[in-house]
Amino acid sequence: MGGAWKANKLLGMLAFAALFSPANVRAAEWRVDTVDTSGNAQFTSMQIDKNGNVHVAYVPDVDGHPLKYAYWDRAAKKWFTMGVTQIASFATLTLDSKQRPHISFADHGTGKGARLRHAAWDGSSWKVTPINIQPGTVVGYYTGIGLDAKDNPFFSFYDYADRNEAFRLRLRAVSLVTDHWEARTVDAQGGSGKFNSLAVDSAGRPQIAYANVKYESSGLRYASWNGETWKKEILEGDGTPTPVYSVAMVLDSHDIPHVTYSLVQNGAVKYATKIGGRWVTQVVDSIKGVAYPDRNGIALDSKGNPHISYYDSKAGVLKVAHAERGRWLVETLDENSTGFTSSVAIFDDTIWVAYSDETNAALKVAHRSLTEETKSVDNAVSKTNVVSK
Repeated sequence: MGGAWKANKLLGMLAFAALFSPANVRAAEWRVDTVDTSGNAQFTSMQIDKNGNVHVAYVPDVDGHPLKYAYWDRAAKKWFTMGVTQIASFATLTLDSKQRPHISFADHGTGKGARLRHAAWDGSSWKVTPINIQPGTVVGYYTGIGLDAKDNPFFSFYDYADRNEAFRLRLRAVSLVTDHWEARTVDAQGGSGKFNSLAVDSAGRPQIAYANVKYESSGLRYASWNGETWKKEILEGDGTPTPVYSVAMVLDSHDIPHVTYSLVQNGAVKYATKIGGRWVTQVVDSIKGVAYPDRNGIALDSKGNPHISYYDSKAGVLKVAHAERGRWLVETLDENSTGFTSSVAIFDDTIWVAYSDETNAALKVAHRSLTEETKSVDNAVSKTNVVSK
């Protein structure tokens, strides 16, 4: 009864949000740290461990395309950075039960031999290994990683081409079964999975939010593994081409998915979640231009409210939005061509955002308190849509 009441209450709040537009706000002041000036830090992916230490994976856009790792020591109040490996792209980071980082990434580029790889910190050094799928499989674009309660890894990836460089363009997932990697096709339709985001639920099963980028079939999709097969759902673009980029997803403590993504044609940043078994979508904000190949950030606060970071490529600004009392409040965090592939995490009522600074060729991480009241500066008309049963 309690769960149903909460779902109905939230659905009512979302319907109420249809009366309002995103409101621009002034919030508590952000503290912005310039963490690394070795290059424009692309593909940032951030997690905060149970002790409040911050972990960030990123790839500076410089010769060699190194995969790097930054660590904020909460006790020392200091950032540390180190190299992990070279020739990397599209990194995603998660933490295991010992609070040690694991990173999935693709080799830089989509030429013959580009592979999916796994970097894991063993307490003293990084261990980087290729994920052996099918000989010659060319992996490109976004990768996802998640761990179950026993630290068994799951990966999602875009199967770009075969060993002869013939296009495949499909979403696949791979997991470790005893002593070998087992890959499965999640969505075989061409263009599926170029943007993908994976999380593992409380039952130890992977869930993936992803985009199909082939124009005729373009849209947002969701796949869940039931132990035997992948169940696929179309959230946007069922029958109407809807180009989608920038997909990111988290699961809450009840295994309910929360997804953010951007619509290319009208510059809408959107949010989707399941309420009472139905997908509900909202327009968070509109931007002048969607970056490519970008990734939004999403995290939930202690009350379950979503916080989303996203980049407006034409305006060159990084924005952060959060849902509060039935509407979206939007603030500009940074500007002057900063914010590509941002990542968000929340710990102890503090929000953290990692992002690239293209102008100053740097990795930046900003944080501020969530406890201070945000003040609205304007409002207008927005939408909430129930998209499936």
